[in-house]
Amino acid sequence: MKKLHRIKVGDAAFHARSGQKLLDAALVAGVELPHDCRAGRCGSCLARVRHGTTLGGEARQPGMVYACQAMVFSDLDIEVEPLPPVARTKAVVRQVSEVGAGIVELTLEPRRPLAMLPGQYCRFRFNGFPARPFSPTASMAGFKHDGFIRLHVKKVRDGRVTPHLGSRIGVGHALTIEGPFGHAFLRPGQSSRLVLLGSGTGFAPIWAVAAAALKENPGRRMVILATSRNAQSFYMGPALETACRFANVSIVTLVEDLPRALPPLVAGRALDHLPVLGVDDVVYAAGAPTLVDAVGDRAVAAGAMFYADPFEPAGSGGPGWLESARAWLGAA
Repeated sequence: MKKLHRIKVGDAAFHARSGQKLLDAALVAGVELPHDCRAGRCGSCLARVRHGTTLGGEARQPGMVYACQAMVFSDLDIEVEPLPPVARTKAVVRQVSEVGAGIVELTLEPRRPLAMLPGQYCRFRFNGFPARPFSPTASMAGFKHDGFIRLHVKKVRDGRVTPHLGSRIGVGHALTIEGPFGHAFLRPGQSSRLVLLGSGTGFAPIWAVAAAALKENPGRRMVILATSRNAQSFYMGPALETACRFANVSIVTLVEDLPRALPPLVAGRALDHLPVLGVDDVVYAAGAPTLVDAVGDRAVAAGAMFYADPFEPAGSGGPGWLESARAWLGAA
């Protein structure tokens, strides 16, 4: 018989077999740890191991593991960051606006507010279509809170949902929102420099974090890198104009396929313009997984705190692909 280990999390405790995944053991025991994708990507299940030994599922943050991947091999004392409860509400589409080539901004009116932290994501099921995860963002015109939920969405060719935005999914279309999920959210009350990189519509959660941070502390130092594949899909201008009002904010606007610099757009790779990072920096990256991972490598090497929101495409294959596809904004 495999040895049982005692797992303590807050005021709760449960048991796990040697080699059993931490999240599986918790759910079997009726202990609801935060989770969503169960593929080690969304970060909802991140837990800090205070005492004990696990194998696998190590996160970039020291001492943190993905509970859905980490296997138990001793008694454990773990700590889970408190998150808003997952809830569900009905909503309706109030506006669909094209903000860039193949990119739309959706304005949704929920029946009741959902408590969520800047940078988290939700699942959106438009009536008649499969559910897709998207990251809510702030208004690009300012920091107003009018009760609407805004999304930046890229229309994906041959997708089952996003090509229909603005046509079959238009003003008045009903939907259901479930969430929030994710661990790449703004921690309030901090003053360290923020380094924020958004690739494509990965700018959506990045702008949510930036807007909330500037509203909380207008003097906080911040570097925003906004990047797109081509100039036609660079849609972030209105938000960046808002951020420019703060003298403590530095902005880099990058376009990968730009043959030469066309101010304010800069040609080149985002990594070439990432500032030198230090142990006091807090880094967020969202968008293309390869870019997010590369930024994470830089952050970890510098000892900086790093939070990631990689956008995985639907049907990317591999174990747990269905759960992973439900977890990210790029699924379409």
